[in-house]
Amino acid sequence: MILGIHHVTLVVRDLATAEAYYCAAAGMQRVTVPEAGALVALDHELGGLGFDHCLLAGHNGYLLLIAPYWPDGVPAPVANPINRAGIRHFCAQNHDVAPLAAAVATQGGNLIAPPLDLGTGNQYAYARDPEGNIMEIEGLPYAPLGEPTWLAHVALVMRDMDRAIAFYAALFGTALKNRGRFGPGPQLDRMGGLVDAQLEGAWLPAGNLQLELWQFHTPTSPAEPARRFFDPGYSRLCLESVDLDADAARLVELGGTLLTECVENASLRAILGSDPEGNLIEIIELRAAGAALAIATLADPNICARVEASHR
Repeated sequence: MILGIHHVTLVVRDLATAEAYYCAAAGMQRVTVPEAGALVALDHELGGLGFDHCLLAGHNGYLLLIAPYWPDGVPAPVANPINRAGIRHFCAQNHDVAPLAAAVATQGGNLIAPPLDLGTGNQYAYARDPEGNIMEIEGLPYAPLGEPTWLAHVALVMRDMDRAIAFYAALFGTALKNRGRFGPGPQLDRMGGLVDAQLEGAWLPAGNLQLELWQFHTPTSPAEPARRFFDPGYSRLCLESVDLDADAARLVELGGTLLTECVENASLRAILGSDPEGNLIEIIELRAAGAALAIATLADPNICARVEASHR
C-alpha cells in the first residue's frame, strides 16, 4: 500500500542557493538526522557522478535536493515552459500568498505573473527559482489564520490524461477527486506565460498531498529527448510504501516499468520505476532504522485534509 508522496527529487546547480530559496519560499527546513542520507541510495547506484545533497522537510512533505559534480562544468539554467511534459512543479499554500511571493523575490526567484484570481477566490502564481524551476504558490483566504505554509500537491504534465488517471488512481488506491477543462482565457495565459492555452486538469488524493495531472491541448507539450538521471530539474517522485514488493508489482501490472532491482541499506529498501509515459517513480519502504524519515513523523501530514475540511 502506498502511504503518500514522500518527496520530490530536484537536481540543482547550486545547493546552498536552492536550500535557502525553498526554506524561505516554501516554509521548509533542512533535515539533520543522519538517516536522511539513506534516501540517496539510488542516486549513488545510478547517477554515475558524485554529488552533494540535502533533504528539506515541510509540514507535510519532503524535497530532496541533489547537486551533481558535473565533469564538464555546471549546465546553464533553462527556464522550461509550463507545458513541458513531466514533473512540472509542486505547490506551496498559505492563507496569504503575499509573504510567499515576497520570499520568492528576496531569494532571487521571480513570478511568471503576479498572483491572480482565476475565479475561485484563491490567488495563484507560478514562481521560478534562481535556476528556472517552477513552484506554484497559492493563497487560500478560507484557510485558518496562523497555519504555517504547507505543501498542497505535485503536478505532472501528461500526454494522455485518461491513461494517467487510470494508472495513478490504481497505484495510490484512490478515486478521482475532480477533473475539468480550462481556457482559453487571458488570466490563464498570463499566469502560465502561454498564448491561447487550453488544458485539462485532474486531481487525485495521494495521502499527505494531492497529485495534480495536466494535459495541454493547446499549445501541446513540446517533444523532447528522454530525461537522464542527473539532468537539472525535477527528477522523480518518491512514494512511501508499507510493502515495496507488492507496490512494485502493481506498478508493472498497471503499465509502468521497473528500471532497477531493489537497492537496500540499513534504513530502507528502494526501487526505481516509471509510469507509462516514462516519468520516474521511486518507491521506498522504510525499515525501523529509518522510521524518523516517515511521512507520519512530519509536523502535520494531514494539514491538506484539515484545511480543505475548514472550507466545507
